[in-house]
Amino acid sequence: RNAVPFCPGVLCVDGPRFEEEDALVERLKDAFPEWPLVVVVDDAQKTASTNTRFLWTTFMRFEPARDIHAQTQRVQRHHIVYGGTLFIDARFKPWYPDELFCDPDTAKTVDERWTQYFPDGDVEMGDSDVGHLDA
Repeated sequence: RNAVPFCPGVLCVDGPRFEEEDALVERLKDAFPEWPLVVVVDDAQKTASTNTRFLWTTFMRFEPARDIHAQTQRVQRHHIVYGGTLFIDARFKPWYPDELFCDPDTAKTVDERWTQYFPDGDVEMGDSDVGHLDA
């Protein structure tokens, strides 16, 4: 298991894929009492590498009703009250659609025609598969 701090109070933790251990968060509930928020991800180092990667991974890969856990919870006036460390299970789930990537033919066409699309040269071409996540 790899644990990487993202920012003060937020820890990214990776572990087995969801299909291998769907109840990983239950096992981790008492492991990080000093952290207010622990995000369980597929790759902690990659997730914590940029703000965009953290936000994308965390908030595009969890279902609030299913994937938010805490050390304790109780109902107060018809509201759930969480106590201790809050966990978000943001691992890729088997029912999620595959991530989309640019096909090689389209990438080749864009590469070849980039200067036609932006003749002033004022727009830098990046890697379409990860560029927006590395910002």
